[in-house]
Amino acid sequence: MVTVDENVMRGAPVVAGTRIPVAALWEMLAQGATAEEIADGHPSLSAEQVRLAPVYVAAHPRRGRPASRPWAENSTQIRKTLVPIGAARER
Repeated sequence: MVTVDENVMRGAPVVAGTRIPVAALWEMLAQGATAEEIADGHPSLSAEQVRLAPVYVAAHPRRGRPASRPWAENSTQIRKTLVPIGAARER
């Protein structure tokens, strides 16, 4: 179901026969899209292939340090919780 080739998407795991990264399918599912919606948007995929993406991602986690994404939502939440040096903390 998944292939890894350095000449296809720089070696990212993709659904066999496509250039669709498995991690992208997992992210769409995590954001609330259904497998049927994703399969409708990508005619080369079946809903079953989309449903199996989280299984592959869980079995083969990315190696190395996670990429820094300062534009991500949670990074703004983290910045809001920081207290400047010398400022009094409220308890």
